[in-house]
Amino acid sequence: MKSFGTGCALAVTVVIALTIVFRVPSCAESFWIDELHSAWAVSDGFADVAQRAAIGNQTTGYFHLLWVWSALLGQGEVAMRLSSVLISALTAGVLVVAVARQTGRVAGGWIAGGIFAVDPNAIFFGCELRPYALVMLCAVLATWSLSIWIGTPCGQGLSSGGLWHSFAGARWRLAMLFWICVAALVHPTSLGVLWLWVPLGLVIAWKRNRLTLWRADAVAAVLVAATLVSLALSSLPSSWAHRDQWRAFGQATTWWQLWYAWDWVPIVLMPLAAALLLGLLGWIVGRQGRNAAAAEPIDRAIQADVVVWAAPAIVALLGTLVFFVASYFQWVPLWHRRYYVAALPLLAWSSGALVAGGINSLQRGWAGRIWNAWGPSLVGGLVAIALIGFQLWYQGTLATLSAGQMPLHLRGERWREAVQLVRAERNPADPVWLDSGLIEADFFHRPVGETDPIQPEQWDYLAFPLRGPYPLDNVLVVSSGEADSWMQQHLATLPPSATTVWLVTRSGQQSVQRYLSRLDQQRPVQASVRQAGRIAVLKLQFRD
Repeated sequence: MKSFGTGCALAVTVVIALTIVFRVPSCAESFWIDELHSAWAVSDGFADVAQRAAIGNQTTGYFHLLWVWSALLGQGEVAMRLSSVLISALTAGVLVVAVARQTGRVAGGWIAGGIFAVDPNAIFFGCELRPYALVMLCAVLATWSLSIWIGTPCGQGLSSGGLWHSFAGARWRLAMLFWICVAALVHPTSLGVLWLWVPLGLVIAWKRNRLTLWRADAVAAVLVAATLVSLALSSLPSSWAHRDQWRAFGQATTWWQLWYAWDWVPIVLMPLAAALLLGLLGWIVGRQGRNAAAAEPIDRAIQADVVVWAAPAIVALLGTLVFFVASYFQWVPLWHRRYYVAALPLLAWSSGALVAGGINSLQRGWAGRIWNAWGPSLVGGLVAIALIGFQLWYQGTLATLSAGQMPLHLRGERWREAVQLVRAERNPADPVWLDSGLIEADFFHRPVGETDPIQPEQWDYLAFPLRGPYPLDNVLVVSSGEADSWMQQHLATLPPSATTVWLVTRSGQQSVQRYLSRLDQQRPVQASVRQAGRIAVLKLQFRD
């Protein structure tokens, strides 16, 4: 037991270090548009946070926590993103401990935590200044709570007592629901994945004789009701009313997109193949060393445990499929990893647990043999190294490291540089036009008289990319696809004499060219372009 604790502590330390090392290099980049909303939401007083989060179609809990963090550590890119990095590191550490405890095999924790630590999608969302890292942590904590509730291995009855199995698991059911509710309050779409734990957990618990009602279940019911009421009173109904805007980035069009949802080969298929191979080897060796009657109860126990170990992946697969189907059949456009990101650590969990189960099967087969004391640990270490090494190779990380570079997961929107370009040449009186490309600005596509009145707080929100950490004054919000009446209204704000306007835009090159052609038809203009990654800075010189 002492060696297990030491090995687990070592695994946690190494995996947490890897998680941080693989994420911090990407943190120095300029905030991109979504992160600029987060930074703007917390850039002023605490009382402003809720309204600013809500107007950006976000629930407010995460942003209040972020405001406290920014007040303590400052609002620089690295300092702010470090909040997500540390949450990701905690998630990886919890994965190691939870899977190791569930399976009794530290190698399983190594694999689960290692997959999460180096996966590009986990890195991308794990260092972003948005609530996704917190959602993944809640997903892992909910899964751990459920694994304790249903108990492992099979056969532990309600009489075992103690912290881990008290009150027929009711306290752990409550803990599971608590973390699911926290994830829902932080990012409501996480429910699309995590709600599946409720029916699946009830079925597994019933099959394993761990479904007995207790007082804690009444508390759980109150918790769920309070969460639903909170969501009903949040910005969620307003966001839902405008869900058609999400089609700009959340529409599924082909079944092949399911294959590209995650890197299935290194994080699911290869670990599953390793688990099956180890399990088969253990079954063959075990059958040779004992009679069929003695092997039957052991085989049944292994089969029962496999269901528990595979359950997180089942939830992740079904959750991913739910989002795809909802988008593909045009019920609601939610096909983007940010919406079902809670599935990612669950895939890592099952991969580690199933491989550990295969090693346990091999150990049972080796029972009574001299190498049974050290053989399974050696096999576990080699398999963990092979799987993580394959993942690094398959995802291109190994090639980057071999070239002496750290893999960077950048968004390419260099807003800081764009603002610096403007400041370097701009006269104080020069207007700045901002084309942020936000989906909430789609009203520009309709003539002025056909749009609903735009409230001041909405204009303030549309200008947030140049109101937060990279501020400019005299900013006017425009759109490269705006109707002629909007363009005429914007041009009317300029003096009739020759004047210079700075246009900062996220739109693509063709959209910008069409916009310039239409501008020139209204009023002669010459433009020079500078790029700051995906952000274009145009110096527009209007003639008399």
